[in-house]
Amino acid sequence: MRLFLESTGFGFVVASILAISAVGFTLQWGVGKFINLAYVSFMIVAAYLDYTFTQTLGLEFWLGALLAVVSVAVLMVLMNQYLVQPLGRRGIRLFDLLVVGFGVGAIVQYTIQAIYGTTFFHIKVAGNTPLSFAGLKLTASELVIICIAVVLMLMLHLLLSRTDLGRAIRAVSVNPTLAQASGIRIAYVLNASWFLSGLMCGLAGLVLAFNTAVFDSGTAITYFPYILAVAMVGGIGSAYGAMAAAVLVGLVSQWVSIFSPYFGVMAALIAAGMVALFRPEGLFRSPMAGLGGSV
Repeated sequence: MRLFLESTGFGFVVASILAISAVGFTLQWGVGKFINLAYVSFMIVAAYLDYTFTQTLGLEFWLGALLAVVSVAVLMVLMNQYLVQPLGRRGIRLFDLLVVGFGVGAIVQYTIQAIYGTTFFHIKVAGNTPLSFAGLKLTASELVIICIAVVLMLMLHLLLSRTDLGRAIRAVSVNPTLAQASGIRIAYVLNASWFLSGLMCGLAGLVLAFNTAVFDSGTAITYFPYILAVAMVGGIGSAYGAMAAAVLVGLVSQWVSIFSPYFGVMAALIAAGMVALFRPEGLFRSPMAGLGGSV
């Protein structure tokens, strides 16, 4: 029982990291129709930038984190504006776009190694003393990660459901041609959605680095199977589905990891495969699924 409770507590932390990262990933998938294999590489860029800003340049913790997250968001917009969209207009096939994403990710990985080397880095975070809550043991920093995820998901819900930008993003995800005919600026909405997903990508990389003792250029890659599983279980392109699936995948992967650490990723990939076979639209259908859209 003790191991189960401890794994449940850490499962909520993993679920929080997955929610932040997978919602950004699936937003690009749903709105931009692009499976960004470079996503996890940009996640760890945020950790390295934060390390540079705070521990090399001596900036305040929150300022360094903000600059790191915004920098990744800007890089995402540049990638969309000058690479993904031009290739899309040329009618590049999905497989070729996958190769492009993989290539960009490899370039980012090797650039990091060329600048920082292959050694491990550590970001100092306060609040590492375990606290007990109904049998769950969580540190203060882990509680902050969970709170960040909850607040971010609520903010994203309000953005998608209550703002003109959110409605435009949903319209573009359903039918870009009709959205453009209705006066929506497609290029602006795509860049805005990539900036939003870039913010979540950078924030996910930061909380992942905060939650691990050390990190290197390949740390975030280990999370990619989980992110992909969450996107598929939640419904391809569905932000709301990804939120729910992150909790499910995060908890189950940690529960089975009690028996072996390898069972976690196996369970996530098996879940993704089963959903792809028997319920391709995902376990948690998007509110827009009936219209043929996502988000």
